[in-house]
Amino acid sequence: MSNYLRKTGNALAAIVPALILLVSACGPAVAQTQYSDVPVLVAAEDENKNSVKRSSEIFRRVIGALQEGMYRTGFRVVDEESVAVDLGWRVTDRRPKMELLEIAKDMNKSGKASHQVRALFLFRVFAVAEPRGDGSRSRVRVRINGEVYDVVGNNKVGDFEIAQRQFPAPADCLKPEQRGLCITEVVGERARELAADLGIVMATKLEHLRKVSVGGQARGGSGGSGSGSEQAVTGDRGTRRGGGHSIQTPYTVTLRYFDRREALTIIGVMADEFPGYNTHTLLSADQATRKYSYITSAKPHKMEEWLTILLGDMNFNPDKEVRIAINGANITLEKIVPTDDRPRSTDERVRFK
Repeated sequence: MSNYLRKTGNALAAIVPALILLVSACGPAVAQTQYSDVPVLVAAEDENKNSVKRSSEIFRRVIGALQEGMYRTGFRVVDEESVAVDLGWRVTDRRPKMELLEIAKDMNKSGKASHQVRALFLFRVFAVAEPRGDGSRSRVRVRINGEVYDVVGNNKVGDFEIAQRQFPAPADCLKPEQRGLCITEVVGERARELAADLGIVMATKLEHLRKVSVGGQARGGSGGSGSGSEQAVTGDRGTRRGGGHSIQTPYTVTLRYFDRREALTIIGVMADEFPGYNTHTLLSADQATRKYSYITSAKPHKMEEWLTILLGDMNFNPDKEVRIAINGANITLEKIVPTDDRPRSTDERVRFK
């Protein structure tokens, strides 16, 4: 096949001071941009009546510490309450997991760049006071667990749970009328410490997801095998500002009104020559439309750029003969006027010998 397209081509630090110093040593540019291509939403999944509710001071302190730590180490954190103001939403307590996933997806549909979310961290806090000795003192036990989701890819990245922590507390934490405030004060004082533990676990999972997508996964499918290095797999030199790659995205690619040979050429070049390619699968095919699942680390703007080049190399006029539509993870190429047959490439006769 002719060369239709030329290839172009750390963990969330806890709030522990030593780790912050380590990140700072990398320089301010890294600290501000390293993971900026993976916008993160942190949300409280507090449907369980035994968990601490989202509006409590405990949650506010933990989320605040997490957001600060993520910002310091290069993550772009989307603030749910700020988006809610923009969209006229109300943020309520005791929301189930499905509602939080729907909220993240609806934020992506708003059409505003500052609302876009890729990773969703859901966490729950359970805190209970128990008597110690003769009841003259108490102890508060705290447990945190949750999940990490890739909102665009509809993938559950993993579960996490922080080992149970125990803190000495006054006897007031045993009194029904004072229990809530007392537990809030005991746990709230340690919010930054708890957020540090939580941040390490969450960032490890997100870092693994991104490294596998951008730099650590060999290419599969008909695209051959990669060397495993970041540049070889994605054509992207590290995580520089403006790079064309992020974590793996499963695009739905629809080719409409192309003849079979044209459609196979398009998807073939996308598999063989587009940087960041992982694998693809034919979902359906009929006389007018072919639909594929296409998994890649390439961002939508790079897909548009490369498809425009590809169509031009195939002697199509992308502005007059073919419509390119990209909406989230859906890419549609539609031939809107009849065209002459595409000339065969000189090497097509021996491609499969």
